Amino acid sequence: MKKPTIIAIACIAVAILAFVIVRQKSALPPSVIGENIAPQLITDEAWQESIAEDPTAHGYSGYYILQDRRSDAAILEGLRDLRSDDGYVWVNAASYLGSRGNEEAVPYLIKALRHTAWRSDDERVESLRKLTGETFGNSFEDWFNWYAGQPNPINIDWESSLGHAPRLPKSNREQKGGAGQSATRSQSGSEGGDKPQPESEDRSR
Repeated sequence: MKKPTIIAIACIAVAILAFVIVRQKSALPPSVIGENIAPQLITDEAWQESIAEDPTAHGYSGYYILQDRRSDAAILEGLRDLRSDDGYVWVNAASYLGSRGNEEAVPYLIKALRHTAWRSDDERVESLRKLTGETFGNSFEDWFNWYAGQPNPINIDWESSLGHAPRLPKSNREQKGGAGQSATRSQSGSEGGDKPQPESEDRSR
């Protein structure tokens, strides 16, 4: 066998071995730069582990990256983070879960239509349409009224943790400001079978 042929075979073998190693373990730690340059060197599991440890890391990009990859790797973390007090953690988790067809994201996707980050509204509405079969556009009120009429809707805090410029009715913003209430209230225990109440700060999950 000629030397060039042997070298070629050796190179192919090394490439195959490297591919196997990379697929089993991330060759690079998760990073936005690495994802842009060589995403094949960062596994879904590496991003999942990063989200599990700190969902705010890498500029909150973990969920977006897994969503773009169409990966189910962080479903459990997403369900956990729906209840986060961080307005950008829960909204990213909701978008990710919605894109993966998880129905638990529905009320949070509706709430997200009040979030500061309005540029993602079309994506959220599309996820809602696929999950529910309904078409209410980006109207929070229409989606909320529809959801309130569903069997056993969960009761979440519809007004807190919406970013620095939430899209709330003016009267709601004035009431919140006058009462000196925080925009990052945590959600608490269940209130049984009560219908969701979008105007109440004291309603919780």
